[in-house]
Amino acid sequence: MSERTDRIRSLGRIFFDTFLGRNIVLVKMIGLCPIILAAVNLKYAVTLTVCAALSLLPTALLMSLVGDKLKPAFRAPLYTILASLILVGAAWIVRDFIKPELYAALYLYLPLMAVNTLITYRAGGFAVSARPPEALADALGSTMGFGVAICLIAALRELLAFGTLWEIPLLAEPPLPGAASPFAAFLMLGMLAALLQFIKEMLRRFLEGEVSGNA
Repeated sequence: MSERTDRIRSLGRIFFDTFLGRNIVLVKMIGLCPIILAAVNLKYAVTLTVCAALSLLPTALLMSLVGDKLKPAFRAPLYTILASLILVGAAWIVRDFIKPELYAALYLYLPLMAVNTLITYRAGGFAVSARPPEALADALGSTMGFGVAICLIAALRELLAFGTLWEIPLLAEPPLPGAASPFAAFLMLGMLAALLQFIKEMLRRFLEGEVSGNA
């Protein structure tokens, strides 16, 4: 029971370290292209987050299982092909069964997710030397870290630039149409990164105070 608990705690540490402590977007500054260029409304952001999960989780698992048995030169083509096949299927589903307009807006970015630095950095890096549960915990933390960042920025840009959220009108007049620009996305990324550092510092002080208080 103790061994199982320790294993669960270890996976939890990997997840939260990737999700919050070393957030793939706000700390590592990886996977920025779709956030800056495509995430102009919440619906686009959620679609890209789902696509990131669909491509990163299987590729991370695959690299954990066979990556260390392959020469480095063969690893990148393998997980890129797998991610590409998954995303081609996802794009087809979006186009034919969900919303053609959504596919038309994101058709350029869906294939690019297969070679996004988010995939190459985690599937080609951490997962290769990790066991499958650890690789999946890391991939899930990376995906959620990416998803939280892109969805927060996209929601804010959509509300300010278009006065809508999930394409539902909320404001009579958009307060800041320029929020849809890439420059605005850069500013929002900087503010979110600063907020994350502030939260981490507050948590550190709280935990240190708690520890010293108990001591």
